[in-house]
Amino acid sequence: MSDFLPNHYISYDVLKHKTLPIFLTAEFDFYRCVPFNDMFYGKTVSELHQGNLRSRQSWNRYSMLFSGKKVSYWADSKKTAYAEMQKHGQGHNLLTFFAYDDATASFPTLTKNRDVLRIIDGRALGFHEILEKDDNGIPLTKEDQDLISQMEAEEPDCLAYWSVARKGGVNFLFFENGFRKLAIRELRLRLGDEKGKNKNCIYCAGTCDYTAWLEAYGDFFMPKAQIRHDSNYELSKEFLHRKKVNQFWCNQYFKQIEKKPHITIKIDTETGEVKIEE
Repeated sequence: MSDFLPNHYISYDVLKHKTLPIFLTAEFDFYRCVPFNDMFYGKTVSELHQGNLRSRQSWNRYSMLFSGKKVSYWADSKKTAYAEMQKHGQGHNLLTFFAYDDATASFPTLTKNRDVLRIIDGRALGFHEILEKDDNGIPLTKEDQDLISQMEAEEPDCLAYWSVARKGGVNFLFFENGFRKLAIRELRLRLGDEKGKNKNCIYCAGTCDYTAWLEAYGDFFMPKAQIRHDSNYELSKEFLHRKKVNQFWCNQYFKQIEKKPHITIKIDTETGEVKIEE
């Protein structure tokens, strides 16, 4: 991993604003841990992930700090995400999202543009101190409010800030434009309050190049951590769009390979893994 952020891979360049702590880069892993309840049974991965984007409500933690913007909370690791959830006194039944920025997968599924993330490093601005004030009901100063307005004006995808729940951990406050750049790699369920089979995982992407398995977004959990599939998902606009985008990038790849006739390409039809042989 790189020295920039603990969940950032060193293989991707980091571009910095001349004067402000704003960065353009990619290749991240993000984690979000939420308490699981019975209402989540039967909801597909797609539906559960869309539920991570929260509307501006008085009870929605930090969303009230930003004028009318939907936000989503993520962390740099499973440990940080779990610590954040436990800070609010949640139980032992957990749903953990493992996401990544789709644009840096070998074959993206969201857009035909490889748009990297525009990140404001709130650690350099002491933004976690503003959030602590908000948590404790302490009124923000004019300087605090001006800083928030300045950050909004830069239209970032997300804002990184120190975790108070886990020392050294980093949280990410995603705005809607940045949230739309995230794809799911895994969705893990752990029913800590139940005996017997109490955990399972739905895999939506795999291999080192994060090859997407789009049908898995139609999977859902049932009691006893069982996994079922809603075949109607393959008829949805979301699935058809992502499949089209994914095919676009596959075609781009093959066009490049055609320029090298000495190379043989083999694709595992079950896993989607691409193997290149000289």
